[in-house]
Amino acid sequence: MDYVITTELPSAEEFVQLRVDAGLSFRAIEASRKALLKSVYFVGLRSKENGKLIGMGRLVGDGIMFIVSDIAVFPSFQGKGFGKVIMTHIKDYIEANLDKTACVTLLADVPAHGLYKQFGFRESAPVSIGMIYQVGN
Repeated sequence: MDYVITTELPSAEEFVQLRVDAGLSFRAIEASRKALLKSVYFVGLRSKENGKLIGMGRLVGDGIMFIVSDIAVFPSFQGKGFGKVIMTHIKDYIEANLDKTACVTLLADVPAHGLYKQFGFRESAPVSIGMIYQVGN
């Protein structure tokens, strides 16, 4: 599969659709539109054939605390190294642009945590554990 790497933000509709297609939770279109504009860094993979967004990931943060988020690959491309391409670009951005005292976190789905370990991320337990509060539930 030939693809191009882009740092141009997708439309909110594309973003939400890829999240859902990849098995991530649905996010409201308008909320996604606002969130995308606040991305510190975005990387997307688009099919050369039809321009479709087939993979993505982003970094959000406030200058000292950051979260790797929305790592998603279209199902027929999963397991083919596209997640590694996305993470390579995010890690390169982190190393080149973030303050050396910054902290970067992520929530990893099993078995995807193996991918993130390749990029220097480690499990924080038992020192700390990830927690989540889902608004609206």
